[in-house]
Amino acid sequence: MPLSQQSAPTSLRKVLAAGGRATIGVLVGLQVLDSVDNVMFVVFAPEIRESLGISTAAVGVLGALAGVMVALAALPLGLLGDRHRRTTIAGVATLVWATAAGVLGTVQNLWQAVAVRVVAGVGKANEGPIQSSLLVDAYPPAGRGRVLGLHRGGQPLGIVTGPLLAAAFAAFIPEEHEPWRWAFGFLAVPALLLGLVALRLPEPVREHSTATPRGAVKDLRKIPTFVGVMVALGAFGISVTTVPIYLNVILEEQLGQGAAARGVITAVCAVGGLLGAALGGISSDRLFRRSPPACLHLAAGALSVLGIGFAAQAYAPDVTTYVVIGVVTQAMTFAGIVPLSLVVASVTPKEFRATAFALVGVFTAVVGGLGGAALTGVAERLWGVQTAVAVVAPAASIIAGLVLIGTARHVPHDLARVVR
Repeated sequence: MPLSQQSAPTSLRKVLAAGGRATIGVLVGLQVLDSVDNVMFVVFAPEIRESLGISTAAVGVLGALAGVMVALAALPLGLLGDRHRRTTIAGVATLVWATAAGVLGTVQNLWQAVAVRVVAGVGKANEGPIQSSLLVDAYPPAGRGRVLGLHRGGQPLGIVTGPLLAAAFAAFIPEEHEPWRWAFGFLAVPALLLGLVALRLPEPVREHSTATPRGAVKDLRKIPTFVGVMVALGAFGISVTTVPIYLNVILEEQLGQGAAARGVITAVCAVGGLLGAALGGISSDRLFRRSPPACLHLAAGALSVLGIGFAAQAYAPDVTTYVVIGVVTQAMTFAGIVPLSLVVASVTPKEFRATAFALVGVFTAVVGGLGGAALTGVAERLWGVQTAVAVVAPAASIIAGLVLIGTARHVPHDLARVVR
């Protein structure tokens, strides 16, 4: 039965019991560590820039590179995930990026860092296509929004944990010993352990895809809702992939905050992300039961506010104002992403879901991330860091919101075509 036609909600406890607590626990843990890796790079971006002797634009591209590789590797992994055991893929991929995280602490120049981040991105690519489709298939449809919210909640939890971890290393390891290197080495340990556990998780029963890669993508292109969400994610990715790196540069250069202080600031702002993920999960299930298109309306509003918030942060007169706005922007990020994930899961057939979630990463990181790095880099050279963020972030997010509003009308028809 389609999720939108289910009359009574199911408690989260029953939802998790049906699919197993181990699966959600391990995958949330992987999401947390993935996020810690990303946010520590953002927090330590100025120190990495100085240590490797590279420009702000170069460290911005380096920061986006892992995301780009996540997107490029996501599609092959998604195609594999539609055909083979996803828990094995998740475990092996995690072991790869965990090893790369440890090696990052030893690099001495830009090209070594590029190589390591490429490998890390390939390993981290399992999060979208493999983990998301695994959760959708493992747990009942009536609880998908909340399960996806829990999984996404691992990201802001990592954003809270990562800066605190970065701040701890910055505070206790002398600057001349480059604390950012020690932080990434430490991160590799729990990641390796969870990767090994993931190898033993159960695989949900499902039909495996027999379509060719071209055939799978061709079938997904026939779903108007899916196409519209991908276009919106391309615009959204411009804001969320590159802009946070520039905001950390602003924190250092305009507000005089060192690595330890930036870590604490980012962690406090990420509390909003935890609230947003919870709100997005609960609201998505409720909205979807009443009116599935409303999920896209929720996402459109949240993402538009996000971009405007980034612009306001760029010109924040003091740290307190920056943090208050940051809590709101983080909440809007996750309140928007969770309903989008629910819609993608609901309008795509089971046999193509890993590929569908892979394309989510492609559009967010390649179109948005790489395009955002180039666009924001040009804007920075023309107008400076603050104006670049203030122009690029709201424009990209508002465009994403408008696309989602226009796409919402296709949701009922696309849901009717999917047999769950």
